[in-house]
Amino acid sequence: MLAALVASISMAMPAAAMDFILGGTDHRSNDATWIQADGQIDETTLEDFVTFLDEGPDGLPKRIRLNSPGGNLLEGIQLGEELRRRGFTTEVGDHEPHPDWPNMPYWDFTRRTPGVCASACAYAFMGGIERRIDPGSRIGVHQFYRAGRAEGFADGAPVLVQEGVEQTLVSLLLDYILRMGVDGRILVNAGLSGPDEMYWIEEGAEARETGLIYASAAWSEWDIELLGEGVIAVSERADRKYKMAALCTESGGAYFDIFAAEEPAEESAWSLRSWLVDQCLPAGSYSQGQGAHRILGNRVEASSIRIVDRPGGFGVRFPLGRSPVVQGTPSFLYDDAAYGACITEKFLGNEKNMEPAIRIAFRNCIQ
Repeated sequence: MLAALVASISMAMPAAAMDFILGGTDHRSNDATWIQADGQIDETTLEDFVTFLDEGPDGLPKRIRLNSPGGNLLEGIQLGEELRRRGFTTEVGDHEPHPDWPNMPYWDFTRRTPGVCASACAYAFMGGIERRIDPGSRIGVHQFYRAGRAEGFADGAPVLVQEGVEQTLVSLLLDYILRMGVDGRILVNAGLSGPDEMYWIEEGAEARETGLIYASAAWSEWDIELLGEGVIAVSERADRKYKMAALCTESGGAYFDIFAAEEPAEESAWSLRSWLVDQCLPAGSYSQGQGAHRILGNRVEASSIRIVDRPGGFGVRFPLGRSPVVQGTPSFLYDDAAYGACITEKFLGNEKNMEPAIRIAFRNCIQ
């Protein structure tokens, strides 16, 4: 049904068809190499992309960088579906020859530059399991139209789709957007922009809040939540598998809590909980020595740390006393682990707004 509705829908003026090449460098980092996709999305874009993957060398990166004015809406959606099925990360941006690495034997090394991903490209971008808009790059959305002739307009001028078709199309697109994990407000902004206008979204609060940009391991800024007659400071990872909280109670003083989502494991199987309890909590940290950890600048003895059962996982509670300091980073077992086997990025955390939020929580204890 979607194919029939959008077969004649266009979302950009004509441009060179999208092509795919290998971009970046061979440096050993997760995002050093990518597939660069430049040009308009047309009726063969998905087929061209699959052919590029099939005929390319082994080990092509699962990261695609989109720089496109848009094009065929159906192909944009189908490209997004294929990117999601294959587990690709998407970026918005262009690239240019890397000045420090000319004349490389394998491919022409490039570096990232800003770019745009507009109209149909925006829907392809949403297919990424993780999504990034580089500084200076932007996403554009607008109303649907079909290329054609309308009375009083030249050939190729925008012609809005008919009202009944538009309502059905919006419903189907909303379903797609939500399945990709993006807020439906994006579609509202598209509808409020004319067919010859563009609503631009850059890296920032709007892109984060609508889920347009998403990184599963990214931690939210620290915020304040009411709890009883007091408040707690909280920060959560985007995939909601890990959470940090700082609070105080009148009876027990200040605490720093970590929550981890984990299904119960068989006795013989490795689990995060057993790894912490049996190995890393007793091991202590580099700065505090065996049997102690540094939490927000406070020394916490491993013997005082509590493991608490929580629905869907478990919590680790660090008591900080009556007059705790708040300094450093919220990370645990990352930059201050005792030895390599106890280093993890699971509890990396976010420093943004950490100190003021936690200080407020420690001044407003729960009754």
